[in-house]
Order: sequence, then structure tokens, then C-alpha cells
Amino acid sequence: MAAGNRVRMALGAVVAAGMLASAAQAQTSRFPQRETAIRLMQPITISFDNQRLQDVVSFIRDFTKADIEGKWLDEKNTDGLDPETRLTLSVEGVSALHLIELVLEEAESEFSRSGNSWQFTPTGKLEIGPKERLNKRKRVEIYSIADLLTDVPDYTDAPQFDLNQILQSGGGGGGGGQSPFQQSGQSNQSGFDLPPIEERADEIKQIIIDLVESDQWSDNGGPGGTIRYWQGNFIVNAPDYMHRQLNGYPWWPARATRISSVNGRRYVSLNMDANFASIEGFENQPVSAVVGGKIIRSDDPPGGGG
Repeated sequence: MAAGNRVRMALGAVVAAGMLASAAQAQTSRFPQRETAIRLMQPITISFDNQRLQDVVSFIRDFTKADIEGKWLDEKNTDGLDPETRLTLSVEGVSALHLIELVLEEAESEFSRSGNSWQFTPTGKLEIGPKERLNKRKRVEIYSIADLLTDVPDYTDAPQFDLNQILQSGGGGGGGGQSPFQQSGQSNQSGFDLPPIEERADEIKQIIIDLVESDQWSDNGGPGGTIRYWQGNFIVNAPDYMHRQLNGYPWWPARATRISSVNGRRYVSLNMDANFASIEGFENQPVSAVVGGKIIRSDDPPGGGG
């Protein structure tokens, strides 16, 4: 009997592991960007001494096995990464993605109009290069801001009740009696008249434009993205690197998303997370149960027991 239970428990552990693996594969197939991001979370310690930018990018690509595409300067594109740019950089124990961010920062030309960044394509490829080049790939997202526009009532004249009266009448029974509330009227005294919803939405929009890639929004004459308010939502048409700074990624844990502010501008990147420490597969873990008053484990040798 105990041996049969052990077999069933072991099979259950195998089935559970298979289900977890299938779920992980489904998640990856639904979001191919997630697989690339996981590869880019590998920690790296490296020093570059006057190395070509193209060689540095090739090293990171080979090290991580991630699909990385550099937007290079060539005869067709005047905006691009110069492959001959020389880099001297040293890092210790950082993620490969953070190394890419440092490399892009170091590779910015003094003639660059808006700097470099990175973004994911719908197929999971990582694009790196000047924002002018990344702006060519845009998508539309709808962000609800209804909760930010909601007017929460502030009741300054709420009714009060007499606790002594409640305790004194607690044993009387019956359905009659005087209400314990000393007053029943309520009034919403917010203290000021709120502006119209459209005006409040415009204030939120302006905050976003000021903090997130301010020079890329069409409202400021930029070529990156547009943002419009419609019925409690913002409709944003922008490249991936701008969407990332608005809402992160739905396929990446919020606890592993790094948000920072530099010179009054918002930056969002991805951090390493313990859940992704092993990406090669799943391992069966022994489980315990009480059978016939004895504690058995799924990894116990077969036989024995009664």
C-alpha cells in the first residue's frame, strides 16, 4: 500500500513538473520577447579596452545567445550606431541587458539628436540604436486612466452614533427603538470644485509628456509618439521603448522592473529575478506525505512499508 502511494506521488510530481514546463513554454510562445529578456538577464563580468562597438555587440550576442540587431550607420541610414566607435568599459556582475544600456550610453555621439535606446520587436528580437531609427516601428496601445479621473467623495458631515445608547439597548430585543445615529444627513464637501474631466486628463497627459521621452512626443514637435485622450483612456501610438516607460511589460514581473529618474526624466529597465535563475528546464522535487502513520517521500527507494 505504501509502495503504491509512493509510486502515485512520484508520478504526480512528474506530471506537475510537466504541467509547469508546458505553462512556461506557452508563456514563452505567447511572448517571444520574454525568452530574449531571460537570456539578457545572465550576469556578466567583463572589461573592454578600446574595443570596436560592433565587436562588443557581437560578444554580447554570442555570450547570451539572444537575437540582437544593431541599427548601424550605413549608406542608406545617416542615423545609426557607428561600428568603429571605440569603447573602454568595465562591469562586474551586472545583467547583459544593463551592460547593453551602458554600451549604448557610451556610444552616443556628440552629434546625436536624441540618444540611443533598446526595444523588442513583436518576434522577440532586441533592437538597439538611435531613437530616430527605433521610431520607425510603432504600435498602438490603449491605457485606461479612469481610476485617476475618479472623484472620491470626502464626507465631512457624516452621521455619528452613541455607543452608550447601543450598549444600553442591546438586551431589549424587538425591532423598534430609536436610531443610534445622532444625525442622518451626509454631504460631500470636497472643499473645492474639480475641473472638468477633459482638463484633468490633459494635466495627466502633460505629466507623461514631461517625464517620458519629452523630446519624442508630437506635442513637443518630436517624431516618436502621439497621445490622445478618449473616454477615460489614453490612445498612444509610439515605439516599444516609449511604451516600456509608460507601463513596463505585461510578461515581466513588476518587482523585477527598475524605474528610475535621471535629470527629471523617467527610465524603465528590467532587473534579474529569482524566478528566472534557471532557464534550462524544471527539476522534480521530492514531496512528503503521511501514510499509515509514517512519513514517506517520493524519492524513497521502492519496497518496504506495509
